[in-house]
Amino acid sequence: MKINTIRFGEVDIAEEKILTFEKGLPGFNDCFRFTIISSEETDPFLWMQSLDEPDVALAVVNPFRLFPDYAPIVNEGDLDRLGNPADEDILALTVAVIPVKYENMTTNLVSPILINLKSNQAHQVIMENSSYQIKQPIFEKVQQLLAEESEGGGMDAGSDA
Repeated sequence: MKINTIRFGEVDIAEEKILTFEKGLPGFNDCFRFTIISSEETDPFLWMQSLDEPDVALAVVNPFRLFPDYAPIVNEGDLDRLGNPADEDILALTVAVIPVKYENMTTNLVSPILINLKSNQAHQVIMENSSYQIKQPIFEKVQQLLAEESEGGGMDAGSDA
């Protein structure tokens, strides 16, 4: 399937790479299908590109790369929406905000996007009573990660995203 995107131009997306948000994504009511686009130039950020609205591309990051101790608490209802996958079949991403003054970049650790890697079902969780921040600063963590990876020869080989 070919799609035109505002950020990446025309992109060919394999059917097995399409993520489905059964109830859509909060704030993007007309967007139910997405795909993840990676670019070495924007690492550690990935892009969650809407297939329904070509102008919608969200910067996302694997929170475990920046916060290895991140431990979101997900309720059973949220896991049910994903088809109750095993822990190793879940990819968690968090939406990042990268403003013009990029030193103020943040990510939302309260509302991770969970993806069932086997079925490609996706759901954004909103954790209640979380000690995490909606606007968690990440500039220093990103700088540290990039420095560590450049010293170690690039991205961690075990990293899916």
